[in-house]
Amino acid sequence: MAGVELRQVKKSFGDVDVIHGVDLSIDDGEFVVFVGPSGCGKSTLLRLISGLEEITSGTMSIGEQDVTHTEPAERGVAMVFQSYALYPHMTVYDNMAFGLKMTGHDKSSIDERVQKAAKILELGPLLDRKPAAMSGGQRQRVAIGRSIVRNPKVFLFDEPLSNLDAELRVQMRLEIAKLHNDLDSTMVYVTHDQTEAMTLADKIVVLRAGIIEQVGSPLELYDNPDNEFVAGFIGSPRMNFLDGEVTSSKKGSAAVVVPTLGNLKFNVSTRDRTPEKGEKIKVGIRPEHFISGTGAKHKFKAPTSVVEQLGGNSFLYLNIGGDIPLTVEQKGHSEVRDGQVATVGVDPTTTMIFGNDGLRI
Repeated sequence: MAGVELRQVKKSFGDVDVIHGVDLSIDDGEFVVFVGPSGCGKSTLLRLISGLEEITSGTMSIGEQDVTHTEPAERGVAMVFQSYALYPHMTVYDNMAFGLKMTGHDKSSIDERVQKAAKILELGPLLDRKPAAMSGGQRQRVAIGRSIVRNPKVFLFDEPLSNLDAELRVQMRLEIAKLHNDLDSTMVYVTHDQTEAMTLADKIVVLRAGIIEQVGSPLELYDNPDNEFVAGFIGSPRMNFLDGEVTSSKKGSAAVVVPTLGNLKFNVSTRDRTPEKGEKIKVGIRPEHFISGTGAKHKFKAPTSVVEQLGGNSFLYLNIGGDIPLTVEQKGHSEVRDGQVATVGVDPTTTMIFGNDGLRI
């Protein structure tokens, strides 16, 4: 096991800069998830750690050893790809053993490692099967087992669950979490899936256009995003952003008005900066932070375009003008029907505001 240190790491493809001076520390035994939109550089950053891409400038160490220019096979990392990349003509046992055979391990050592990995991943009864006779989830477990047998310092996962259906993704997510607990190994995981990031990570790294926007635990990023981008990216469904204006302010709080919610007025807490009176802002409210309009001090009414009844919770999509409806989550079954006017309450303590520069106020 080992930690990973990146210092001013940059990556360019010709004249195109993809990774812009990334500084990142990954602790020994930590589970770190890279998230961000397509093209943000998360897979490229993972490939830089693995050595499959060469760093343009900067330094990288794994376990306090400088690996900036070290070959992939000598870095002590193992990578699990989105595609299973299994040899179709080989059995599960041979697929997991192949890499060890190529590096000259003796037969007893190979058997011990393969049997241990098979036990961890519950692949024992499948060792004589070939990939064609297995489900997608089983094939992905074999791909993970092939990494385990190498006893790597760091596990790297590049969207390993993307090819699985929804039910299998849930099952494999739980298995990867259990694997991390059992092995206590350093793991770096790339995904675009919110649920995977929030449930698996000790630490989430949010990337945009090759720059780290924020690093923190899942709940830190959810509760205290530094900017509008992180606030909108972390959380599903995404945060609602509404145009607002500051009507008065003092250190630590501001009074705001939101025209699209019927000129609703309320006070919100502020952080480092005190906004100016008349300043145009974005008001961020998560769908799950709306409250019942019955008896709420701050409430508004809006017509409902669509109601999604999911059993345990419901989603109301309210027409407040503009192209994007307001998303409101309610617990349990909603009594509101499509086309009806809904009365919804706002809890100012959960509301965030952002400046024109996108930074949290």
